[in-house]
Amino acid sequence: MLLRGANAVGYTSYADNTVKEFCKEAVREGIDIFRVFDSLNYIENMKFGIEAAREAGGVVEATICYTGDVLDTNSKYNMLYYVNKARELVACGTDILGIKDMAGLMRPEAATMLIGTLRKEFPDVPIHVHTHDTAGTGAASMLAAVKAGADIVDGSIDCLSNATSQPALGTLDALMGHIIPDKELYGKVNDYWMGARKLYAPFETGTMASATDVYVHEMPGGQVTNLRFQAEAVGLGD
Repeated sequence: MLLRGANAVGYTSYADNTVKEFCKEAVREGIDIFRVFDSLNYIENMKFGIEAAREAGGVVEATICYTGDVLDTNSKYNMLYYVNKARELVACGTDILGIKDMAGLMRPEAATMLIGTLRKEFPDVPIHVHTHDTAGTGAASMLAAVKAGADIVDGSIDCLSNATSQPALGTLDALMGHIIPDKELYGKVNDYWMGARKLYAPFETGTMASATDVYVHEMPGGQVTNLRFQAEAVGLGD
């Protein structure tokens, strides 16, 4: 599950005891891994989430949100920025180091350099990379991340993948192999969710294909959708 530190799973700050009790209840109900993050990579907020998840008995995946372009040495979000954030989270005792590419901005070359650098810096810490396929490069970036030393990458079942979702598991399987152990079963599960998706078609966001302008505006898909709904609510349309 995603845990926004003192914000838990909401968009406001909660009392410390509320967050801690929430984490305990989450573990009792079957949550194993807590991906603790802060949208601005504010480590002090994350420390509380890490503590709450650990006290509850969960596996802590302290996570850095990826933004900008790590290859741009003139950017604030350069390699040193990410390495320093990772050092702070590893010092907090995270079980897994997460990289969360919310908008799908991580190009394959950036994945190679960032994950390769973190792998050398922290050879014994599991690294988990999460991306969205907004620009259509997600599968290539995850392949690059794995080759650079990532232990875990995320994908989505084919019929619910791509665009602002994760790259397709079928694509990752074709690139890497051994992702899908039972392809016949996978096909049946994919068919089921393809039918289920049709039931929810009226609620689709309208983002049905790659949108490479994400490299310009750098906004995650959910943020774009929220802005669109807010604009419609005040009569601004598109």
